Amino acid sequence: MYRHHILKAAASAAIWALALTSAQAQLNSSVSPLVTYNEDLLERIRETAKIIPGNSPVSINFTKIAESHRTYAAVIEGGSDEPFISARTAFQVLYPSASVMIDTGMDETVHSFYGFGREEPFWPEKNELVQQALRGASLIIVTHEHGDHIAGVLRSNYRDELALKTLLTKAQVETLLTNPQLPEIGLASGDSSHYLIVDYDRYLPVAPGMVLVKSPGHTPGHQMVYTRLANNEEYLFIGDIGWLLENVAGPTLRPEATSERIGENRQAIMAQLIWIKQLMDHHGIIIVPSHDNDLLNRYREQGLLGDLE
Repeated sequence: MYRHHILKAAASAAIWALALTSAQAQLNSSVSPLVTYNEDLLERIRETAKIIPGNSPVSINFTKIAESHRTYAAVIEGGSDEPFISARTAFQVLYPSASVMIDTGMDETVHSFYGFGREEPFWPEKNELVQQALRGASLIIVTHEHGDHIAGVLRSNYRDELALKTLLTKAQVETLLTNPQLPEIGLASGDSSHYLIVDYDRYLPVAPGMVLVKSPGHTPGHQMVYTRLANNEEYLFIGDIGWLLENVAGPTLRPEATSERIGENRQAIMAQLIWIKQLMDHHGIIIVPSHDNDLLNRYREQGLLGDLE
């Protein structure tokens, strides 16, 4: 299990990055809700991934703590009535002597919200594994402010400990304060001061080889996480921009009724899907949706993802 500190070079650089971007945020106080995803964005992100010195990450692990059962018709326009398993996941980016967590799992109470009255699989031992990985991480990032991605910190028995190294964006905090997806994940006034809060325009380096990419639409505070390993493999964790890779391959949105229920900006999400498809088709970047059960299992079989430690 990893200790509670970032490796020396990454630690000082990450602190420097947060200080730098807080100054940049003063210049970016008015950000359009629609970020432009253009041809040069990938190259800018690649260069930004080199800003923080230190050893590159060496591998990526994940685990599935629960399942939600849907049909393809509920997750992609034109989908069939065949069953779709939505994996509820957390990811661990491993450095030589540190780790960064992407998303945080959730407890069974929050999981039950997503069953819409149905009882669905939940594995407490897997969630406890995530909790221990969060405690051992140097930094915790959440793709967005929905319960299945953030409750593992907000409702943790180790909440105070984890808050000190959990990076939230200003938009994520505003949602959690004023319009949380469910009451159990709401932040009370003053709670946000315990977390690392950043605001940025388009992208932000947070660790060697790792860059946050702003992508509002699914939620106001949604962001992607670009990660380049030491072997030069590139990953893009797309959170819930698409629930399965078929959303990207189309590109194809969720059904309109689903988007309305969530409160999504469909125009923003389509722009993101088009850009992600370019990265997948023309640059060989490994696209990681949070919930595509079959894809994640295939990545494990291919050695692209390991099992959470």
